[in-house]
Amino acid sequence: MAGRAAAEGIRKAIALVNSVADEAGDEEITPTEIAEAIRDCLELSEVDEVPNVRRYLGEALDAVSDGMPADFVAMTLYAALGALREGTPH
Repeated sequence: MAGRAAAEGIRKAIALVNSVADEAGDEEITPTEIAEAIRDCLELSEVDEVPNVRRYLGEALDAVSDGMPADFVAMTLYAALGALREGTPH
């Protein structure tokens, strides 16, 4: 299925952001780890196959480096995932 690796990567990044937002777990997740998960997605060629996915991922990465709240970063990642789903043939 086209976009599968990108979708899994975006979901992983969302899970990291959500765990920060929920303050769940004993392990502290750093912005660097979130940024790394987003960069991993940006390295996939699949993100260029669907319009706006790369743009949303870039915005999410910028939001992490700007210190934006986790909810904002998650919203941007959900937009990337939604764009990927809309642009992927079923």
